[in-house]
Amino acid sequence: MQKVIMRRAMAGLAGACLSVTALQAAGGSTTPKEPLFVPRVMDVKIESVSLERVDVSMQMAVRASRNLTIRTLRFSDGFIDTIPVWVTPLEGSWPLRRGEEFVIPSRISITAYARDALGAGSLAALLARTEVDARAVVEMSFDTPWLARMMRTATDVAVTEVAFKAPVPSTPLLAPLAKLGAGIFEFLQRQAAPSLAAGPNGAAASRDLLDRFGRSVASIETAYEIKGGPAPGRRTAKTLGVWWTPSTFCTTREALEPWRYDAADASRLQVEGARLRDSATTLHLRSASGSSITIDPHDLRRQLPSRQDRRVYSLATGEPRRMRLGLRTAPSALLCLKVGDEAGTALPIAAAAAPAASPAAAFSGELSRTLVWTHTTAAGTLLTLKTPVHRRSFGSPLVTGDGVVGMVASADSAWNAQAIAAAAARPLRIATTPLRRAAPAD
Repeated sequence: MQKVIMRRAMAGLAGACLSVTALQAAGGSTTPKEPLFVPRVMDVKIESVSLERVDVSMQMAVRASRNLTIRTLRFSDGFIDTIPVWVTPLEGSWPLRRGEEFVIPSRISITAYARDALGAGSLAALLARTEVDARAVVEMSFDTPWLARMMRTATDVAVTEVAFKAPVPSTPLLAPLAKLGAGIFEFLQRQAAPSLAAGPNGAAASRDLLDRFGRSVASIETAYEIKGGPAPGRRTAKTLGVWWTPSTFCTTREALEPWRYDAADASRLQVEGARLRDSATTLHLRSASGSSITIDPHDLRRQLPSRQDRRVYSLATGEPRRMRLGLRTAPSALLCLKVGDEAGTALPIAAAAAPAASPAAAFSGELSRTLVWTHTTAAGTLLTLKTPVHRRSFGSPLVTGDGVVGMVASADSAWNAQAIAAAAARPLRIATTPLRRAAPAD
């Protein structure tokens, strides 16, 4: 009995060690909470500018509301204004002391690719400004208190959204751009777009991939509504999937349940008092041919397999609170749906990728079905993407001249083709409305 009481006391103390502020005893009300950490950009340097990409490094300081030691910083869904950017993760051991600002010694490397800026914004216009708005999802691993470490792991992970303003520096690298003019630079970027999208084997090979696989790619649009909490309203998530056969559609689980994989919405639903309005969820598939299918989300949800989640902390309230976040690369996150009785031939599978980095193309998610090139390396059933891809490519097949090599699962990972074939062999049979013709794709 004493051991049971002792274990419960230790668990309670461990939970208290992970709280920034405590709940008030009277009525369950809360005291105002200070954010666990607040970032500040100290300086920004433009490292290189080309028609293909802009590389920037940033020095960041962090002020914490409690003593902790940060081990890693990882960034996802990074944007400067409307342009997606890619941030290199950092690893180290950085002790933060309550109320004191700590300068992270390693500079943060940020890359904006012209392929992502085209249609989303202007790199030239950004470089001509003095300050830009930046935002990202930050994942921070930190040391746990010694008592909590006895019952869990040595580190915990906290996830939060951050938004801040970053200065655009004046640098000699921009002198040629200033002389050239932002408009001309933007024009040259757009003129270079076909060559940037052509890939290692040229424009003809890319056109061949578009012709071979483009009609097998479909977009899936999920609309849902969140009620209550700090940010109620309707959301729409749009991503991709592939017709593995004429009657079997494969995509990511995130495409069907985006609120479970989005850090902000997961926090709102699990920590901040919001709820999902089930009756407002809609699912639509739109194929390249212009036909569309409406999926019954309630019928689909009843058939979904057990989900694999990550246990992380939300920092949205200023106090670390446990929540679950969907694991994008889990086997249960690759789903195939049977939407008819017609049996069809599966897409061709390319030979297994060599250990060395091999080029492959993903579809960008735009109606034009342009390609985004990357290099893959094999790691079990997953492929690592050397050049990351934007979330609008999640669910896209990865293709080469030999066939399908995988499906994009996250910004830097993909399931291999064998994993797709295995999921397609056990599809979920779902209720759909009859096919209808939609307006032709732009």
